[in-house]
Amino acid sequence: MSTPGIEGRLFGAAMLMLPGEFRSEYGEEIRVLARDTVREAQSQGAGSARSARRRIVVDLLLAAMREHARKESVMHFNLAGLGAGIATAIGLPMVIASYSSYGFWGLVRQTGAVVGFDSSDVVVHPTIVLVGAVLTAIGLLALVHRLATASPAASSTLRIAAVVGSAMVGLGGAAMFAYALPTVSEWRGAFDLVGGLLLGPGFLVILAVLIAAGVIALRTRALGVLSFAPLAVAGSLVLLMVVALLGFATGMPMEAFVRGPAMVVSVWLVPATSVLLGAALALTPIPSGARVRRSEPRPA
Repeated sequence: MSTPGIEGRLFGAAMLMLPGEFRSEYGEEIRVLARDTVREAQSQGAGSARSARRRIVVDLLLAAMREHARKESVMHFNLAGLGAGIATAIGLPMVIASYSSYGFWGLVRQTGAVVGFDSSDVVVHPTIVLVGAVLTAIGLLALVHRLATASPAASSTLRIAAVVGSAMVGLGGAAMFAYALPTVSEWRGAFDLVGGLLLGPGFLVILAVLIAAGVIALRTRALGVLSFAPLAVAGSLVLLMVVALLGFATGMPMEAFVRGPAMVVSVWLVPATSVLLGAALALTPIPSGARVRRSEPRPA
């Protein structure tokens, strides 16, 4: 568009605001269309030409905003994403709280009183851990599925790790079923050992998946504005482990330690950050560029 003066500079600035790859592909076509539009308007007078140039600049600015918005992950609800989000918000917090929160068990007792089951039954805790582990696996697999830019090898590795880590936690919890089986009472010590050996490494594997997926999500904005959520969950788990280790190192009585403010805050940061991650999955971000329409903007 041969537009000397301020209108030409505005046109150039508006063109520069378009995403680089969009400008490379469609820039020449936009210039030709703008030039033809101005020439046609010039035949109707200088005022029409100025009006056409202004409309072109405005249309380009609107196109730039639209294309930049499309480069970000577009968020929208669907049932699969909502299910994965709920699983993520519930699964890992359920497992963590079952081992470290009196408040959680108070909620379990209240639920048992309403529904009609005995919350002190020895099968309740391992059942909670098993259900939480399954939900955690669903959430982690959904998270990995969102990482569209990850290499196939990285995605496969993260999926396997998510399943293995969740299975280890679930099996560690299942070892507690031995307390409900009097015929294997002499093996309870062995079951406790197996459970402990599975739970610790299982949590570490889950933590590793969250960190690796979180780095990819943050770098590629795979979860849109909530791309930080996996690392937030990982951070809350690290904080919980640090607080727990410090508590054990000080030799504080277990009940006093678990009820202490540091432990309470660190425990409940896990569900808080898990809800953020669940919301990110429930909104089902579409990988950048998946919905970019391959059509020219109409500057006039």
